[in-house]
Amino acid sequence: MTQIHRSHRGELLLQKRRNTPQEVSDGIPHYINRDMPQSHADFFAGLPYLPLATLDQKGRPWVSLLVTASDDDPSLGIKQGGRNTTNVIAQTNPFDPFALALQQAPATGDEKPLFAGVGIDFGNRRRNKIAGSVSEASIEDAGKIYLRLLSDQHLGNCPKYITVRALAYKQRRAELSYDSIDDITSALPADAKAVIGRASTVFLATKHIAKDDAAGTQTDMGVNHRGGAPGFIRSYEETTDDAVTTYLVLPDHSGNRFYQSLGNIETDPQVGLVFPEFATSNVLYITGEAENLADDEAEALMPRTNLLTRIKVTGAVLVKEGLNLKLTSEEQFSPYNPPVRLLRQELQQKGHAPLAEGKGALLATLVSTHTLSDSIKTFNFRLSSPINAVLPGGFGIFDFSGLLGRGYSHMNEANPQLVNEDFVRTWTLSSAPKFDQRSKAFRATNHVSITVKRKPGGLMSNLLHDNAGALVTNTLPIAFMGTGAGFTCLEESPDDTGLAVPPKMLWIAGGVGITPFMSMWDGIVQVAKANPNQISTDIALLFAGRDDDINVLNHFSLPQGARPDHVALQISVFQSVGESASPAPSAQDGLREMLSDNLLKLEKRRMGIDDIQSVTDLSAREVFMCGPDSLMNETQTILAELDVEESRCHRETFTF
Repeated sequence: MTQIHRSHRGELLLQKRRNTPQEVSDGIPHYINRDMPQSHADFFAGLPYLPLATLDQKGRPWVSLLVTASDDDPSLGIKQGGRNTTNVIAQTNPFDPFALALQQAPATGDEKPLFAGVGIDFGNRRRNKIAGSVSEASIEDAGKIYLRLLSDQHLGNCPKYITVRALAYKQRRAELSYDSIDDITSALPADAKAVIGRASTVFLATKHIAKDDAAGTQTDMGVNHRGGAPGFIRSYEETTDDAVTTYLVLPDHSGNRFYQSLGNIETDPQVGLVFPEFATSNVLYITGEAENLADDEAEALMPRTNLLTRIKVTGAVLVKEGLNLKLTSEEQFSPYNPPVRLLRQELQQKGHAPLAEGKGALLATLVSTHTLSDSIKTFNFRLSSPINAVLPGGFGIFDFSGLLGRGYSHMNEANPQLVNEDFVRTWTLSSAPKFDQRSKAFRATNHVSITVKRKPGGLMSNLLHDNAGALVTNTLPIAFMGTGAGFTCLEESPDDTGLAVPPKMLWIAGGVGITPFMSMWDGIVQVAKANPNQISTDIALLFAGRDDDINVLNHFSLPQGARPDHVALQISVFQSVGESASPAPSAQDGLREMLSDNLLKLEKRRMGIDDIQSVTDLSAREVFMCGPDSLMNETQTILAELDVEESRCHRETFTF
């Protein structure tokens, strides 16, 4: 294996599909060194841990995180034995399938087994890739490994998506928790799925078996780091007859556009992964069959994702305390990590999956705005075609990429989030469609409204607030991707007589989390007016807002005598005031003018447990909550302490 590395047909296919510039594709062989640079040799020599992979006798990749430094065993380490020879003495646990694979005959039929690795320093996010063949290997029963590696591929990698953490050696007593190294006959155990769900770091091993020597490519392996916010790798199960298959879904984050790992998958689906869990020292090894999904196929599985890898798990090993390392610092997640994307089926379970409105996006044109506070505005849009009405409390999906573009950026230290920005936002629709008395349903509509708070550093919220005038004047269209519902108090009556709401409700909102309640209130009022005997409800609304944000509650005011019979509303406002001068006092006065004293209670303090406990008939109320996570988590705890049934608590989230 002496050839210079050339991109094979799988890599070239991905590069073409993902519009990698030709000059980048042409330059890839020059980025990959056949001889190890001295800087890489020095780097590897200082590493206390090393992810390495090889193939087992069935040709399946297994990847491990080896420990290469210990105060108790000074023989551990990584040393250069020549220009491209690396000697590794390392520790792993006795159940590591990587160690088992090393003891088997090479799967490729070559004289020497393949290996690949990626040296990584979690202290400074530096990493370098290495690949070649294993010249010598021996394994002790206790998990000590001796390796002589002959390398012919060396590549520096960027630091994106690496979680910074400090690690120290700690001897563990490994315990085999789950072993299905040869086949999966049932779902992964809960402990294994929990490791996947918490992971911000995983190592992915792939391979390419050259079948056309004339192409100038070589049989080799690759190991790559994959990182993101905890939970960025999703999993789900499919059941056929009595067999349960587990799938992992890895979204592709913006990288160097070489597509080495994904290119390997295009030519050979067998992959390996290792999930090291540093907080517990548990380690999960997986092998499986992978496929890349792009564009519509990716979107169908994981909305807002245009490229992902789905892995069918075919073998797994979970070792408790299988990693001789301990975490000695807080973990610092990469500023480049994009938000966690959920699977479509997860969104459906939460009621957040968009409803189909036919093929293609509609166009939304901003026609007017209404200022509610210094930082909150309502934006009113006209759609290019009517949409089926969602129940009040539903959401709309807006795609601004047509205005802002999706140009490639490898790094962006000034604003790392822009690297993976898709310019798509989901906002609650803060207006209810018109209610039709005859059909007893909300009508299709071509008008939607969203109420958005200006967020410091927020890209889309600031764009709307700062450019609303230009959007209206120039009638600049924004793609409208669809709607969905899930967080609503209205539902179809079981006897098919129309819409119904719970007879008693508690609404708890913080800041702009009031928006679903704005539309729900409008919907309830419309239904109650159209069918006076259909709806009877008593609503207690607790709202926490800052400064003049409490002005949003003016939305709940109605002209004298306009409140429907059998619809009661009591509002308690908890206003926090900033240190600087603000319009908070005038907001209080204005709110008192709009809402009568018997409807409004205003407090200049935080909301507490006593305020929730004092709500009349609390145990009989359905509770709906929407707001910042901190407020919602605190409220959830309070409700549990007050013995409010969990089944009565409905919580909205902004993370979709």
